[in-house]
Amino acid sequence: MVEVTIYFHHGGEWLTSIESHYDRGCVTYWKGYDPDLISFIDLVNEYINKVGFVSVQELIVLAPTGKYFEILDNEGVRTLTSFISTEYKSIHLFATEDCELSVDVTDIVMHDGSFPLSPIVNEGTDCSESEDDSNNEMVFSCSDYDTDELENFVTKKKRNITESLQYYKEIVKGMAFKDIAEAKQFRKLYALVK
Repeated sequence: MVEVTIYFHHGGEWLTSIESHYDRGCVTYWKGYDPDLISFIDLVNEYINKVGFVSVQELIVLAPTGKYFEILDNEGVRTLTSFISTEYKSIHLFATEDCELSVDVTDIVMHDGSFPLSPIVNEGTDCSESEDDSNNEMVFSCSDYDTDELENFVTKKKRNITESLQYYKEIVKGMAFKDIAEAKQFRKLYALVK
């Protein structure tokens, strides 16, 4: 049995100039996970409960070819796990929230055939991604998992009130609130800080 490492990318942004790709961000992961136990709801719940998403609009996986596919349900997860082998045992997941623009990617169930040998170098969790021009491989440079970084990201996502009111000092284009009450609270705190 091949155990997999599942990387949950978050905090970056989708760039959609010619082809969609994910830029920057951070990563949390599950290491040594049994692929038979992967379920769609568990993957979505990781983004909601651990990363701080309000809800997940799209769950996207990076294939070994460097192409992104959307996972819509458990059938998509089963299709993904059917590709797991000794060459492909690191799964890179990305998600968009309901308040973000959707990313135009193909449903993984529609993928025909199998993935060729993995051109992705992907051990670790640093948050940086680049393309190696010499052989067109996607490279994730990595460092140790930083729980403080995740806590800061979750605090910012959930807009927890801190003593310094640091997350209420500026209004950013594209901010979303789960309801009107949260928007009103943010407005009051923003006015208080200013």
